[in-house]
Amino acid sequence: MAYQAVLEAIRANQMKPGDRVSEYMVADWLKISRTPAREGLRRLESEGLLTSHPRRGLVVATLDEAAIYELYSAREVLESTVAALAARFATDAETSRLIHMVEIEATLTDMPDKMVEHNRAFHQLISEAARNRYLVKFLQMIFDTSVAHRQVSTLVNVERRHEVLIQHRALVDAIERHDEDAARAAALTHVRGALRARVALQRSEVTQNSTSAEAPLPL
Repeated sequence: MAYQAVLEAIRANQMKPGDRVSEYMVADWLKISRTPAREGLRRLESEGLLTSHPRRGLVVATLDEAAIYELYSAREVLESTVAALAARFATDAETSRLIHMVEIEATLTDMPDKMVEHNRAFHQLISEAARNRYLVKFLQMIFDTSVAHRQVSTLVNVERRHEVLIQHRALVDAIERHDEDAARAAALTHVRGALRARVALQRSEVTQNSTSAEAPLPL
């Protein structure tokens, strides 16, 4: 209960990166004892959503560039494995759905918000086709981490949207041919492209924030 409540608060941006969280606060909020509150927070900390601050105690984690590289390294391992398993196990019906989804995606490159939603559904279907509930769970944890840090989708960039479409086509083609090695390679290419786009976006945001902070206040 404590785990889910805090997770939902982070997802909803009610608890923001840097906000302090303690077992006392959670226990009082949920009207539960401190022991289950503490265990829930420990789980969130183990999943990277909370982190220990030397002076403030447990806080909602923030993602610096080093953490982004760690996150995407995990994505490489998980998504490439999921893609290979999908190539092995995907049914004809699932493959047909993936082909159709890529066709739809080609019509969404000028609609980033809709493409973001479509992208999630696309990768969810690949995860289901992999027939491994544990890999799906681990990928969900990574998604939750990204959501918790309020990361803007890299699909805000028009060049990235067109690049993703090409990468998705290659991935679906490999799955359709049941070529596990090609599917694994396509997934790696996709995640590494996402990392490059994420780092570029992160650096751009830092530059913009620095510029805004230095700008004079309006009179």
